[in-house]
Amino acid sequence: MKISLDHLVAIFSDRNLFPRRRTPPLIKALAVKTYVEGLSFRRVANVLSELGFKASYEAVRDWFHTVGELLSKTIKHRRGFIAIDETVVWNLVKRAYLWAAREIRSGDVVAIQVSRGRGIAECLRFMEIVKDSCVNKPTIYTDRGPWYDWPMAFLKLRRRRKTFGRRNSIESWFSKLKRRIRQFNVCFPTYSPRVLESWIRVWVALSWQSPLDEISELSHFLLSRIIFLRRLEATSVLQPHWLKNQYEAFSRYLA
Repeated sequence: MKISLDHLVAIFSDRNLFPRRRTPPLIKALAVKTYVEGLSFRRVANVLSELGFKASYEAVRDWFHTVGELLSKTIKHRRGFIAIDETVVWNLVKRAYLWAAREIRSGDVVAIQVSRGRGIAECLRFMEIVKDSCVNKPTIYTDRGPWYDWPMAFLKLRRRRKTFGRRNSIESWFSKLKRRIRQFNVCFPTYSPRVLESWIRVWVALSWQSPLDEISELSHFLLSRIIFLRRLEATSVLQPHWLKNQYEAFSRYLA
């Protein structure tokens, strides 16, 4: 499922989830997308301050996790081919293993797990999560890691060993995730694998399963346009009616 900007705005417009309207729904949606694209919570809050919207970095973090948890719930589907792989992620000074499964045709990330080890027990636990997300028994592509052998046989799953080819999709996703993690420098959110797994799951829901390039371009345009209008209003170099017409162009987003 692709998550559009309008979908995010609709979620933030739900007063049952977000009863307070100090910040417009579109600004909340753009703040979340800006964080996903690389800024920190604090820097996003600073951008909102320049726009004239008061929001703390804790508020931006709450928006990110609240909407992300709503969108990251896995729904059981009939699935075709699934690529599975594991990679090392560094959580501050500690090493952890990220397991991920992605459906090849749709591009959906089916399951995620973060563990301290990479053995048969961790693999079995992850494969059970993958199996529970499917209503059928899909064909699963893995590498030649020996930790997959027994869990696959025990759960009676169809397996194909591939080093390249169809497994490239999951490896490209790992590259994208690691680029985002590197932007934390030495300040990753947590030491805990459980919380790290939660952050990755939310990040997946808000980035990989959405047309990110399109949203990024739209987000940057809207943010730059609003900043431009705010500055013109402050300098009073243009007629008030012109500014009013420009603001009305954004009324359906900022309502």
